[in-house]
Amino acid sequence: MDQILPPKLSDLELEALRQIKTHPATRRIPSRIQSRLGDLGYTREVLGGIVLTDDGLQRIAMDGSDRRQAP
Repeated sequence: MDQILPPKLSDLELEALRQIKTHPATRRIPSRIQSRLGDLGYTREVLGGIVLTDDGLQRIAMDGSDRRQAP
C-alpha cells in the first residue's frame, strides 16, 4: 500500500507554524517561509494577516505527536 507523506518542513517552517498559531498577526516570519507555507496549504492571508488553515493545525498536531514518540 502506498502512503502519501506530508512534505518535509524545516525547523524554521515548523516554528513559523507554531508562531502563527499563537500570534496570527505576526509579521516576523520571512516572506519565503510565509510563501511556502501558503503554497502547501498550511496558511492563508485573511484581512492582511496570516492564519493557519485546518491542514496547518493538523500538521502542528502531527509534528507534536511525532516528537512525543521519539526516545
